[in-house]
Amino acid sequence: MTNTYLNRGDGVGRAMKPHQQSTTAFYTLDGCYSGLLSEVFDALVSAEHGSSDEWQRLCEHPRIQERFRTQGIDEYDSRSMIQWDDPTILFTLTRMLDQDNLPIMLGEDKNRERFGRFPHPTGSTIQYVRENVRNVASKSNELYEDLVTHLDYLLTRCNSEKVGDERYMDGKAGLNIMGFLTSEEVKTLRSSLLGGGWTVAKDEPIDGGIRDAMRHLNALLLAAERHGAGLIHRMHA
Repeated sequence: MTNTYLNRGDGVGRAMKPHQQSTTAFYTLDGCYSGLLSEVFDALVSAEHGSSDEWQRLCEHPRIQERFRTQGIDEYDSRSMIQWDDPTILFTLTRMLDQDNLPIMLGEDKNRERFGRFPHPTGSTIQYVRENVRNVASKSNELYEDLVTHLDYLLTRCNSEKVGDERYMDGKAGLNIMGFLTSEEVKTLRSSLLGGGWTVAKDEPIDGGIRDAMRHLNALLLAAERHGAGLIHRMHA
């Protein structure tokens, strides 16, 4: 099951050469069917809390049924019938595919590779931006709040504070999901990046780092917008 959706076409293998794997993690933004992201995530959270209603409603969706069937799963009426862990379910059921049933690619190779491993202690472009943007005191903070809120959605939406444990960061086959955005949230994040409600921290550690990070992040967000896609933010340790 994992080979179809986890490892094909995302460029991670090309970017992570053997001598790099002992350095920082590699990160990707993967295009997903926006309408399913929150539904699948919420159904999984509810199932973990003992409720099956959202899961059963989810399984009435034709695309969900088709995705299960293509993975050889015919019985999925209950969460307990699926042996996959939560990150595998979220990723496999929502990943956006092209007409050849391959994962869509967002942006150009240089955007994905630069976004994937940024010169930051964690290697994370999103974390670097989050740590080095500041509110413009003379203006309304709405744009800044939108920016940091949606960056946090990508960084922490699936963390232990939200789901109660680290299962999304400890998935099988190395599938580590940090967070996600719906297509509308992708638009909001991109608008806030281009707005004037924030400035670069005076003590930014890399000269021009925010400018470089924003350029590659914006390219990936724009590509997602053009596909009408939501995004899953993954870390490849």
